[in-house]
Amino acid sequence: MQMRRRRSQQAGFTLLELMITVAIIAILAAIAVPSFMKETRKAKGSSEVPAIFSDLRTRIDQFHQENGRYPTSLAETTLHPSTPGPQKQDINPLPTDWTALKVRISGPDQVYCGYTYVTNNGGSVGAQGTAFGFTAPATDWYYLLARCDLDGSSTLDAYYFSSSVDPTIQKVNPTN
Repeated sequence: MQMRRRRSQQAGFTLLELMITVAIIAILAAIAVPSFMKETRKAKGSSEVPAIFSDLRTRIDQFHQENGRYPTSLAETTLHPSTPGPQKQDINPLPTDWTALKVRISGPDQVYCGYTYVTNNGGSVGAQGTAFGFTAPATDWYYLLARCDLDGSSTLDAYYFSSSVDPTIQKVNPTN
């Protein structure tokens, strides 16, 4: 009978056991939260950029077919929206250069990234193009560039790049 009484008095967890459990949960959370934030950042750019690039590519290629040349190049620093940030911004109204190309955005109306295109009817390459290993062909070419500030940190932006030579979307810092 004495053994039974002792067991009923010892039911429950000690303070040390609870503290160890809380510490383990805190360590797991410290590992999981940054990983989750990294994936969230990556998903923002990866879901938005392909749709906008597709719209721009379609219209630039159409312009080339109709006119025998690509439209006038924009500067790499001429982004729309001009100040990408961690909060979505309206992409409409579109800049005059885009409306002249008859660009219609089939993707989101609000975006995290700023977009531009650089075209050349046989010639040199801009600075960002060389950063992605783009070598200008002897023929006409263009490339699309997106700069994204997906986490609010102005120290490290994500860049997305695609060209008429290789439509694959290349990424720099998409998850940092």
